[in-house]
Amino acid sequence: MNNKVLQNYQQLAQHIGLRFDAQSGAIYGLYNGYNVLVYPENENYPYILTVAISAIRPGNPISKAEGKAFAKGHKLVNSLRQDGYKIKMNLGQMTNQEKLAMSLTENINAFTYFLHENGFQNCCQTCGSTSPTEACVAGGTYMQLCYNCFVNLQQNQTINSSEKLQKKENIVGGIVGALVGSLLGVACIIVLGQLGYVAAISGVVMAVCTMKGYDLLGGKLSTIGVIISAVIMLIMTYMDNQLDWAITVAQAFEIDIATAFRSVPMLLEEEIIEASSYWANLAMVYLFALAGAVPTVINTMKNQKKESIFYRLGV
Repeated sequence: MNNKVLQNYQQLAQHIGLRFDAQSGAIYGLYNGYNVLVYPENENYPYILTVAISAIRPGNPISKAEGKAFAKGHKLVNSLRQDGYKIKMNLGQMTNQEKLAMSLTENINAFTYFLHENGFQNCCQTCGSTSPTEACVAGGTYMQLCYNCFVNLQQNQTINSSEKLQKKENIVGGIVGALVGSLLGVACIIVLGQLGYVAAISGVVMAVCTMKGYDLLGGKLSTIGVIISAVIMLIMTYMDNQLDWAITVAQAFEIDIATAFRSVPMLLEEEIIEASSYWANLAMVYLFALAGAVPTVINTMKNQKKESIFYRLGV
């Protein structure tokens, strides 16, 4: 989050009487008897807020009907749903700071009143215990945890991180996995290309499948693994384009795909395939592949770093 967003969050926290964590940008604290967390589900959209409370009710969790009825009856609330012991109220975007503060206050009041009226009690998000909990960042995720669960999760993550560091990276296996995974990206680009589309989603599919393939057969995804995966993505994207043209040629001249694939360079040289169309299409494929792949690579590396982030807010 940039400094301006953090300042706005700090002002929001002051307005509604909660605490502000400068490190993560989260707003947290006790509100109407419930431990509350307020944060953006996606940092790219900082003013689409999530209000989360870990609570338990004897009997049944919040039903879909209850969630829909609550959202329908409260302005700016997009949804209210329960996942395990975590209950989330998602709010629509509102960039005007004053209106956002008023709406957030109004909806947190309604949210906590709803939980109180329906018999919900504070609890640990992991074990469901009604013992005291604290707002935490555990593995890069905002959670309400009792002390024992926080310590256990932190210890398990430390063990997992240690095992990953000790685990040897199988580069050859990783390359094989990346190649196999990239074939799914190839299929995605080909299908979209034959339908007349070149979309960034194909780049996302290519990146995710290639890196996941490397991770599975390579044992872990290191910086070297990301570089190797990126090179494979570039090569396979070029091969995608060639295969896409080969399919078009095969259909036009009623020949098999293999012959058409070998014929593409000759047809390009003889100007049977228009050079401007060929190179423009290749440029678009690379552009959209990179548009999808680069954020995926960045997010993957960020998520790996987040896995080791554990601390209790305000401690």
